Amino acid sequence: MIFSLALCLGLMAAATAVQTTEDGQESRDLDMMNMVEVNETLVVYKRKHTQNTKHRCLSAKKQHRESDTQYQYELRARLGGQYYAQTVNVTLDKDQGGVYKSRYTDRDGINYNLTLKEMDPAGPCFVIFVNKDDGNKGCELLVTASNVNGTIPEKCKNYYSQHCEGKSSTLHRPRCIYN
Repeated sequence: MIFSLALCLGLMAAATAVQTTEDGQESRDLDMMNMVEVNETLVVYKRKHTQNTKHRCLSAKKQHRESDTQYQYELRARLGGQYYAQTVNVTLDKDQGGVYKSRYTDRDGINYNLTLKEMDPAGPCFVIFVNKDDGNKGCELLVTASNVNGTIPEKCKNYYSQHCEGKSSTLHRPRCIYN
């Protein structure tokens, strides 16, 4: 089951510490620890990778803290009318600049590296870059479950639309259930 829930907080690595964006500005990677601190369910609202999926209602919820850099997350997705879940072990690694990225392997053996690119200071949204070892890569726009039906903060919405390449697919549906 491919849950590219890259979002799985605390989860992440891929890109360099400083990148030049399309408009010539520098974009610094943010510390994935900011996502690990979120204790509520994170929803993959939309993404720009792995377009050939029929999974919807993707989410990630931290289940257990093993150590400062090791966490367990439950990833959920709906296929048709049924929800599926899997537990993944997320590891945080510091890059050369001292910023945490995250990584995990799903039950199909696909390795995910996640990098936090943008977030709203209040915490209801995140943009991560997902790099999968099956060749798929791109951004995901994540929101907390409590904010999924609200307005997406401009900071995340603008970063996703202006700095992330590729076709966007909305994975959230009004009748999704995020536990």
